[in-house]
Parts: sequence; structure tokens; C-alpha cells
Amino acid sequence: MQTKIGLLVLAVNVLFATSTFAQRFSSEVAAEFYQNEQWQKAADAYGYLTEQDGENFRAWYRLANVYIRLSKGAAALVASNKASNGLVIPQYLIEYQQAQAHRLNQDETAMWKSLNQATSNGFSSLAWVEANRLWDSVRDSDKFSAFVSAVKNNAAPCAHDEKYQQFDFWLGKWEVYGNPEKTGPRYGNNHIEKTENGCLLMEHWLGSSGTTGTSMNYYNGAKDKWVQNWVSAGGTMIDYEGGLVGGAMVLVGHIYDIKVPQGENVRKFRGTWTPLKNGVVRQLFEESADNGATWTIGFDGYYFPAEDLAEE
Repeated sequence: MQTKIGLLVLAVNVLFATSTFAQRFSSEVAAEFYQNEQWQKAADAYGYLTEQDGENFRAWYRLANVYIRLSKGAAALVASNKASNGLVIPQYLIEYQQAQAHRLNQDETAMWKSLNQATSNGFSSLAWVEANRLWDSVRDSDKFSAFVSAVKNNAAPCAHDEKYQQFDFWLGKWEVYGNPEKTGPRYGNNHIEKTENGCLLMEHWLGSSGTTGTSMNYYNGAKDKWVQNWVSAGGTMIDYEGGLVGGAMVLVGHIYDIKVPQGENVRKFRGTWTPLKNGVVRQLFEESADNGATWTIGFDGYYFPAEDLAEE
């Protein structure tokens, strides 16, 4: 009887120890070690997780990062190669990680190759690069400067691509009048600004009568066209697209009023923005009720730089 009880106690103790060990090295515990920069404990935890599941590619990736922190370049490279097998981690992150491992291994040829591959595939984490002490001894080199420039381009691609700058002549704060002499009726003010690292132009219209409207303007690379989506507080919506024609931006689409049943209420719409002398921009809106056979002018405004609004 005592023998059976002893065996039962031993089994319970083994089970308890095993469950405690597993709990100690759970994904949550490993992540906690990682976040707290307890690198050796994190190495033990992620090492255990990858032993238990060789296809835990996120654990392999974390393990490679941990080895880099521990200055174990060879081990980091092995773990990073394992992480790359699952196609779970973006390739540019794997390549940047491997560049660090190559740096620790003093293999500069492989390091530069991995860094260039990382930027070619979209690596854009400039903050990581700036904070990484592994690059301190190469920061002043021409190769590293080129790498940093590529990272910046990836972080803000629209700011470095001419196609996304084709509508820049419309940027600014404007007073809008009904004729090019600035003597006609004053229609209102408009403010067009860039956001999202230059990928988006936002329009904020305030008419003299108190009307308001906002539009989003962006270059759609998939269509190779500029797109504008306009919505006013009065319920007018415009969706149109196009591009530069002889230096003017020409967008064609449809306009409708949400207060009126659609159908015949939807009209074809065309907007043309033309840069003129002295920084003036003409904005011409036309509508068609016969699907583009004939056009009627709905708005003809001239944008003048609004100096008195510059500090708003």
C-alpha cells in the first residue's frame, strides 16, 4: 500500500514539475522576458518553444532577435533562417535581422547585401536604424548613407515619387473669386494640405454663404489615375478621377445630391484645375445631363493665395 502511495506521490510531483516547466516557458512568459529585455531568460524561453514546435516561426524570429542582443551572431543567423522558412515574417524584417547577425559575425559583404535586400523589399523602420548601436562604426560611410536614404524613401514613398506631386500646385490657403482680376464675387476660402506623408491631399472648403465641404485627393497607382472624393455638409457628393492634361488636372465622374432620389439626379461631372500666372489657379466645374454630349458650367473660380490666412 505504501509503495502505491509513494508511486502516486511521485507521479503527481512529476506532473506538477512538468506543468510548471511548461507554464514557465509559455508564449506569454517568453514575451514578458522579451519586453523586459531579460535576454538570457528570453533565450531560454524561446529556445524551449522552438524545441517543442519547430514551425513556430514567430518564436524563431524572436529568438534570433534575442541572440542579436546577446551578441551571438551565428546562433542568430540560424534562428533567422528558421524563421524565414514559414513565410510568416515579412521578408524585409528577416533581411534586416540577418544583416545584424552578419554584422556580429564581421561579414560586411553579407551585411551590405542583406541591408540592400531589406530596403528593396520595403524596410522602412528608420527609428530602429537610428537606435541600433551595431551601425555606429559604419554610419558615416557612403553605403550606410545610401541605405538610410532608401529607408526614408520607403517610409514616405509618396514624398519621393513625382506622380504623387502632380497636384501640388493646388496646395495652400486660398481666397476664391469669380474672375481672374479678383474683382468679381468672392466665393469663399479653401485650404488644401498634404497629409499621410504626402500620399493624401485634403481639401477644406468654406463658402462665403457658410457652406462647407471636404475632399480627399490621391494618386491611385493601381489605376494610374488621380481620384477625388468630395462630400459637402449639404449632402452633395462627387466621385471622379483622371490626371494631368496639358498641365491641368482634369477629373471626370459623377455628382449627386443625397437628399434627392438617385437615378436622373446623378449627373456626369468634370473638374479642371489649371495653374495660371502669379500662382493663381483656375477651378472649373462642368455638369452634363446627357452623359457627356454637352456640358454646362456649374462653377468657375479663381484661387488667389490668401496671405491673411497664412497664420491661421
